[in-house]
Amino acid sequence: MTISLARTRVRARILAAAVAFALITTGSVSAAAAATRVTDTFARTVAAGWGSSTSGHPWTTSSPGATSVSGGTAAIAQTPGAATVQSLRTVSTTDSTISATVWAVKPTTAGNGSTISLALRSDGKFSYQARVGLGRTGVTLWLSRFDGSSGREVVLRALKPIKSLPAGARVRAEFSVAGSSPVQVRARIWTEGATTPAWQAVFDDTSSKRITRAGYPAIASYLSASSAANTVRLDDVAVADAAAPTPTPTPTPPPTPPTNTGSSVGSAPVGTTTYAVPARAVFVAPKGTPTGSGTLGDPYGSAAYAVSKAASGSTIVLRGGTYREYVYVGFKKALTIQAYPGEAVWFDGSSPVTGWAKSGDTWVKTGWTHRFDHSVSFTAGRDDTRRFVDEANPLAGYPDQVWVNEKALRQVGSASAVTTGTFYVDEGGKRLVIGTDPTGRNVEASTLARAFKIQGAHTTLRGFGIERYATTLSMMGAVTAEVDDITLENMVVRDNATIGVYAWNDVKNFRRVTLSGNGLMGLGVNNASGVTLTDSIVTGNNAQRFKPAPASGGVKITNAKGARVEGNVVADNIGSGVWFDVNSRDIRVTGNTISGHSTTGIQIELSEKAIIADNHLSRNVLGAKIINSGDVEIWNNTIDAATRALSFAQDERRQADAGLTSIIPWVLDDIRVRNNVLSYGVDSSSCPILAQDSERRLGGAGLGVSMDSNVYYRRDSSTPDNLACWANGASGTKSVKTLAELTAFTGNDRSSALWTGDPILTSSLALRRDVLDAPRAALAALPSDVAASIGVAAGAKRPGAFTAALR
Repeated sequence: MTISLARTRVRARILAAAVAFALITTGSVSAAAAATRVTDTFARTVAAGWGSSTSGHPWTTSSPGATSVSGGTAAIAQTPGAATVQSLRTVSTTDSTISATVWAVKPTTAGNGSTISLALRSDGKFSYQARVGLGRTGVTLWLSRFDGSSGREVVLRALKPIKSLPAGARVRAEFSVAGSSPVQVRARIWTEGATTPAWQAVFDDTSSKRITRAGYPAIASYLSASSAANTVRLDDVAVADAAAPTPTPTPTPPPTPPTNTGSSVGSAPVGTTTYAVPARAVFVAPKGTPTGSGTLGDPYGSAAYAVSKAASGSTIVLRGGTYREYVYVGFKKALTIQAYPGEAVWFDGSSPVTGWAKSGDTWVKTGWTHRFDHSVSFTAGRDDTRRFVDEANPLAGYPDQVWVNEKALRQVGSASAVTTGTFYVDEGGKRLVIGTDPTGRNVEASTLARAFKIQGAHTTLRGFGIERYATTLSMMGAVTAEVDDITLENMVVRDNATIGVYAWNDVKNFRRVTLSGNGLMGLGVNNASGVTLTDSIVTGNNAQRFKPAPASGGVKITNAKGARVEGNVVADNIGSGVWFDVNSRDIRVTGNTISGHSTTGIQIELSEKAIIADNHLSRNVLGAKIINSGDVEIWNNTIDAATRALSFAQDERRQADAGLTSIIPWVLDDIRVRNNVLSYGVDSSSCPILAQDSERRLGGAGLGVSMDSNVYYRRDSSTPDNLACWANGASGTKSVKTLAELTAFTGNDRSSALWTGDPILTSSLALRRDVLDAPRAALAALPSDVAASIGVAAGAKRPGAFTAALR
């Protein structure tokens, strides 16, 4: 917690977000040894407060009833949301070090646990601090500067040096402040008995608000409001003078990103981001009440209330915990809403359910009044259930959701159909019926329909999770980004009833997001320009098994201009992976790994001008499909075909908007397929490449599809049966057995190569070295627009993807 010695009772102050990890010092520090000023081994007994230290310096405490000394250690009895401050006001130092051994009596099982703060240069309003967070996993360390009021803490550095803390282990912490221009602030923590590490958190404070005058040392504590009551103990406190630091030149380490996700893509794990917080940030705690003043010491009691109170341009910092609420960001209000550094923040649309009564082989919760719209349509008041839902999954469009010990139950249509693993909502009888015994288990059910509705341009959400909202399809998504310039970064959006995130209007940036387990789709976008999805994971969506069309799976984007889907893992969604449809143009799908889809990996439909390059496609029923679209560049993709590698189709549809007929005519034409690896498996379709004209007018070279310089693989000359099946005018489709026959019929693939025998792709989708190095007639030179889209020099030549598959 932040230390404020001006008050007799200190309120909890929430840790402000850390500056990006790129804040790295430019040198190590050496200092001459200096005299010890204070020692305290706590070899005494004090019933209230801490008495005087071993060296004779008195401790002043804000909470005598919560502090004591016994058994050779000091104790602080913590209650959730409460804080204490112990100070050595008779000791005045400028350049000094404070150290202590700290531990919590009980492990943290909920919330963010205990925080112990060591403070130097304190005057009760201003101080430097090192915070030690004893959370559920490992130990975090922050450096901060308190600038004189409850809302003015600036976090200087944040990291997690101890990834895992054994039960019963104690932590040694050391904190040093020295110098004036700059003020060098350093801290380190380690498990007691281990080797003392180098300084882990180091910051040079050069700001105009740096604290250069002398002050006293202090120790403070705070317990997360979401954690159970606990006791922290301290031992071996020491304060020593430190000589002014002398910089010792060392190489400057490269900047590191603000978060470490442990993976190349997807959101940082919830609770690990460390975003910088401006001095006048607005703070929130998950109390579920419209209370507080928004300061660090008196945070607002709900996110919705904070948003309603915050001025446009504010940063709202969310304390760790669970927020069971809906948040509306209104017009003309630009906000940044972010997690407190190192704290796990979840917006949860479900609530715990208790009070079950056994009824035969089921359990019943009476008085269940939560009702959600069952109509399935993007238009409110309309029901297109038959269009979206099939007979095999008739309740896919019902937003109700129930979990028992984190395992989702499946909804059924009557109480008599309830068995283990299922549930039924009896709306008329106001009952919730489950077939899994709730005894001794946690039962949760969705009680809210929507998480965030964003109508404030230039708003950013970052660093937290959103889950389990019972979103009706006409609401569009658990999160809706409805105006220009919205950013989601390091966000997890999962297990919502229909769509995770939906966006319209211009400039949307979705980076390092994880969209998983949503009922219909991970991300939907319509009528937008300048949309980017980068470095993200989209997986396991369409969990409710809606029909493949009109929309389902990972990502569907319609009527979009300049959309970019780059560097993502899109995997194992039921339906399609990435689907562009209806009047989209200037599309880039590059550098992705797209796998495990029950329909298409990539689909471009009724659109124009697209680049599909440097992707890895595997385990998709159909790798990539181009329908009624033109000016499409398909270059340097690695396609491991489960059933079909590529499909090209022209049907009877044509552009009806006179203003778009010359721009997006809905005609299959000018498709270029170069330098791809097309690997057919033993289970591939008899038509692993399929080119069709449903009007039976076009065929052979007249279809508008040009292919060359590709590498094909099939196990032998008859596995699969055909190399391709190609449009053949009035005759329908012609089966092509060999590469030579394909060239003769279409004019395509004159410089392509065919391999048989052992597979040419490794398990990681890398091309075998001998195939990569094999002489071939020619490879096509990468055109400049494609090269620019994937960051490769124009004219580069190689088969398959340039980059390795993402994991």
